[in-house]
Amino acid sequence: MAEGGDANAPVTDLDRFYSMIAALAAQPLQAQELREHTGGSSWPSRGVYFFMESGEFRSRAPQSPRIVRVGTHAVSSGATSTLWGRLRAHRGGMDGRGNHRGSIFRLHVGAALLESEGNQLATWGIKTSAPGNIRTVEAVHEKRVSAYIGRMSVVWVQVPDAPGPGSARSLIEKNAIALLSNRRDPVDPPSASWLGRSSPREEIARSGLWNLNYVDVRYDPGFLDVLERHVSAMTA
Repeated sequence: MAEGGDANAPVTDLDRFYSMIAALAAQPLQAQELREHTGGSSWPSRGVYFFMESGEFRSRAPQSPRIVRVGTHAVSSGATSTLWGRLRAHRGGMDGRGNHRGSIFRLHVGAALLESEGNQLATWGIKTSAPGNIRTVEAVHEKRVSAYIGRMSVVWVQVPDAPGPGSARSLIEKNAIALLSNRRDPVDPPSASWLGRSSPREEIARSGLWNLNYVDVRYDPGFLDVLERHVSAMTA
């Protein structure tokens, strides 16, 4: 529930949020599968991204794809990461290789894949770096993760502000996740077959999002005004 206690607010705000996502998706290069993108695409330096998955739709609007992950980058003062750099880390290389220790998104998807099949990979998610012999053992699974994430479509909104925790990108990311999760009782729940339901992280399984941070906080509906300004700048 949004601040103020209006039980209908999340539904109204979700409809407004998804109307902006639809406006972005109608723009050139938007809503394509991540595997189709390269660094040569016309990427803004900074922005917020939204992932959608095949087979996942809103319950209130069955023709509208459901957002399954929200993210951004460079939210620490002095950070230099770019929007494409972050998305490439999630996608992995064109040859399918990837590094889940450099992408929490990859870590979560890989863990859910293992859990859904009753398999184990003892080193998955252990430590922030790994020697070559361990990376070799993990390589096949990393390619499976790359294939799964690569099939997701992505839209983004350009938000060209300075890196830092007070950035508009951070505001949009936090509140979009909070709105979508509705404190883990989402208005638009995941389908019964969604891979995230097999995640060992209850936050993912219940929220319908490949996110952990902000799924349990209240959203501030004022973020929609901020998001709308940036969407309008791209779609005018």
